[in-house]
Amino acid sequence: MSQRVRILTIGTIVFILVSIITTATSLYYYSEYLSVNEKYEEYYLKYISLRGSDIQVSVTIDYRNGTSIINDEVYLFTDANVLDALRVVAKLNATYWESFNSFMVDGINDVFNDFAQNRFWVFAVNGEHALKSANQYILKDGDQVEWTYDQY
Repeated sequence: MSQRVRILTIGTIVFILVSIITTATSLYYYSEYLSVNEKYEEYYLKYISLRGSDIQVSVTIDYRNGTSIINDEVYLFTDANVLDALRVVAKLNATYWESFNSFMVDGINDVFNDFAQNRFWVFAVNGEHALKSANQYILKDGDQVEWTYDQY
């Protein structure tokens, strides 16, 4: 084997090894980025509202299967609405209806409206069912919001 072939072979092997190491390192740091980004989003959604918060509300999510999640200390800014409060404590899926300027909550924590069973997410504030959509109902300090998965 000539000197030139050996150098090309070694160069190719080094190139392949560097490529493998670079790819592995990139994948490692990308997975770390995703992990940190996920933690940041969790922090942002749950705790950023504490800074400079003006009101404290309670948010309860009742699945109507014996499971309820109660969040007594949800801190929000003035002019926050029911949808803002829900976003702080739960994973939310909603559809915006432009003609009504409102959101319909399609699912909370991966429990979705079931049109076949006539089960839908509805909310009440201080025990009264609201006549506004969740993004239009402005909360006041001390309000108690309850989301229930009711059958109609």
